[in-house]
Amino acid sequence: MIYDNREVKPTYCSLENSPQMQLVGSNKSSQESYLQFSSKLKNIDIIDHLVLWSLVQLSLRPDQSSPTARLQTLINYNDKAYYFDFFSESDENQYPYLYGLEWILKKFKKTTSLESYAAIVENKLKDSMRVSPDLERFLLKNQELIKINTTLAPHYFRGTDVLRENESTPRINLRRVISEYRKQQKKQNVIINTTLHKFATTKGYVGECNYDFNLYSNSIFLIDKTLPVSNIFGLSLGKDAFLNSSSQIFKEAHSLFGGPLFKGSSKVRSSAICSIENKGTKIWTISNESRDPGQHLFHLIKYGLPLSTSVDEVDKLFKHSRHLFLSDPIRLVIESNRSDQQQIQNLLKLNVPIYHADKLGNIWGYVQTKEKESRFIVDERNNGDFVCK
Repeated sequence: MIYDNREVKPTYCSLENSPQMQLVGSNKSSQESYLQFSSKLKNIDIIDHLVLWSLVQLSLRPDQSSPTARLQTLINYNDKAYYFDFFSESDENQYPYLYGLEWILKKFKKTTSLESYAAIVENKLKDSMRVSPDLERFLLKNQELIKINTTLAPHYFRGTDVLRENESTPRINLRRVISEYRKQQKKQNVIINTTLHKFATTKGYVGECNYDFNLYSNSIFLIDKTLPVSNIFGLSLGKDAFLNSSSQIFKEAHSLFGGPLFKGSSKVRSSAICSIENKGTKIWTISNESRDPGQHLFHLIKYGLPLSTSVDEVDKLFKHSRHLFLSDPIRLVIESNRSDQQQIQNLLKLNVPIYHADKLGNIWGYVQTKEKESRFIVDERNNGDFVCK
């Protein structure tokens, strides 16, 4: 494999230790703050953490983790795996992110209310959240839209400049947010998808994904004109874990509930998600930041992802060169700086124009081996951080 002289950064917690808790997200300082916060809590399990860490995301990524956002989650709880996807086809006063969290609480027979979780965060998580590189990128890209909104601008501008990385994010009044949600609760028209499509390759690899890979097998690609983004975050506690993706779109910058949250629509393309089990090894993948995020997972599966039995094997596949077929006109984009000669030669046989890209897509994962050794893996191509306790 050919690499330019890139700095090699860790993409998962060291295998030399067995961390009791792992966190992944877009901001290391916030994860460390959450670790300190969680050490003060007693008798909470992975479902409690899912709700608490998801509420904290409102401060960390108010652009993509807002009450109006789509919420997708993979959960491993008591040795059983679950997939839930919450979104709405309606636009007005729909809050699938909060609806989904409350639905999950009921699903797992939790009696604690959203209001109580919000109070825990506001009363015990005293540290200020810090602007992540991804939030900074969003603010810079949309600063003109934010500037003309008299409600949002004071939260995100310091003088003439938007907030930058490591500056404090605006405080979210969580209890007020949930109070506003309650006023619209009976009007919620949220779709709950729990179905994954089974796949089986010619070599016998099997798994389940939210994209139908039979289409890809027949060279039918699901290519967007735009580049969908989402906020990926997760937490593991022993052998229980969750990995979430939240996303929304908007054409104009509007404040939600008169605060720093961005009002958007959950009618957005979902992240591509796969859940794979092979001889006691569980592998989750979430793919985003691509015009066709499912294509990257389809290629990983063809490369043998379902046969991986270790964290290191999955990580190497994540680092491997990616390519993407695009249409109108038909062409192929490839990370040639990560490719070996054999891969390039095979792609040249397809007789389509080939273009170079420095990086393609963003894939995060979670691996639990049959020895119950579990690790989150972040994509070295993009901003992603993890902490291990």
